[in-house]
Amino acid sequence: MPTDTPQKFSTILADPPWNIEQTGRLGAAQHYTLMSLDRIKAMPVEALAAENAHLWLWVTNATLEHGYDVIRAWGFTPRSPLTWIKPRILLGNYLRNATEHLLFATKGKAPVRYKSQPTWMFAPLQAHSHKPEEQFAVIERISDGPYLELFARRRPPSNADWSVWGNEVDSDIAIPGYPVPSDRTPRQPKTAPAKGAK
Repeated sequence: MPTDTPQKFSTILADPPWNIEQTGRLGAAQHYTLMSLDRIKAMPVEALAAENAHLWLWVTNATLEHGYDVIRAWGFTPRSPLTWIKPRILLGNYLRNATEHLLFATKGKAPVRYKSQPTWMFAPLQAHSHKPEEQFAVIERISDGPYLELFARRRPPSNADWSVWGNEVDSDIAIPGYPVPSDRTPRQPKTAPAKGAK
C-alpha cells in the first residue's frame, strides 16, 4: 500500500483536473473526473513540501487566475509562468487556445539550479491533457529532488527520484481525505535511482 509517512518533497509537480470551463462535449469531463477549486485548494500540499521547495502547477488559459490562488493556498509564492506553445490551434471560448502554462513557485529558499530557462517551450500534442515529456527535463534541470507528481497518469520517463500520486497510477503516497484506487493495493517499495542517475 502507499505510505502514509509524511515524506517531504523538494519539488512538486501538479496537473489538477480543474472543474472550470471543462464540461462541454469536448471538455475534460469527457475524459476524467473533475475537482472543484475549493477541493484543490484544500489539498495538504504544504505538508508534503520540504521547508525549502519548488512547485510546478499546470493551468489552462481559463484557470490561470485560479492557479495563482492555488499556489498561495498551498503555501508557495508565484515566481514565473513557463508557457507550452502547441503546434496547432485548439478550441477556446474567446480566443483560440494554443498554449498552456506551467506556473513556477517557491517556498522558503530552495535553490534555482539553472537560470537560463526561457519562459516558453515548444512541444508536440499527445492524448487529451497529456503534458509534454519535456517538462521533466526542464524541472530536473532547475529544481532539486526528491520529486513528487500529483495527479500523475503514468510514471515519469526519468531516472530521477520521482514519486507519484493519482487515480491512474499505483501511487507511492496516500493523501488523507483524497483517496485513490491504489490506496487499497499492496505495493512493492519503490527502488531508488542509481547513484548519479539523471
